[in-house]
Amino acid sequence: LRDRLPVRVVDSRSVTMGLGMMVLAAARAAEAGGGVDEVAAAADDLVPRTRVYGTLDTLENLKKGGRIGAAQALLGSLLSVKPVIEVRDGAVEPGPKQRTRARALAWLADKVAADSPAGDVAVISGEAPDVETLCELLTRHLPRERLVIADLGAVIGTHAGPRTIGVAYQVA
Repeated sequence: LRDRLPVRVVDSRSVTMGLGMMVLAAARAAEAGGGVDEVAAAADDLVPRTRVYGTLDTLENLKKGGRIGAAQALLGSLLSVKPVIEVRDGAVEPGPKQRTRARALAWLADKVAADSPAGDVAVISGEAPDVETLCELLTRHLPRERLVIADLGAVIGTHAGPRTIGVAYQVA
């Protein structure tokens, strides 16, 4: 089948809209008449430039999934810690711990501004009630037309939990 249908494998090393934005770039390359190599190259080019950050509302789901221990989850809830996570090189890495939800959202917006994204910025929500708040923080740094609002997928949402919110974008 491979001699009849050309296939290229691209490891996005990303999740959620980090991957989704690569797929959109590949689709645009195909729509512009690019062959399989050009389409794969469009996605490959974005792999090292893609950034995905998010903040969790609680550590409870990470505890239930065995990602952290009960003591760490309890301490986090007592201190009202809102952990920030990053998808880096295909793995979820801990980021800075913010003491409040407002500080976590501000950190996400400031991170996007500091990185100067090259294109659109996806705001990803797992039923987060403060999507508009994050969008307002982001529009201090970039036009509203560059924001893409997306739902968090079921697999990531299961581990991260409800009210998870994040951003995905590519740097130049």
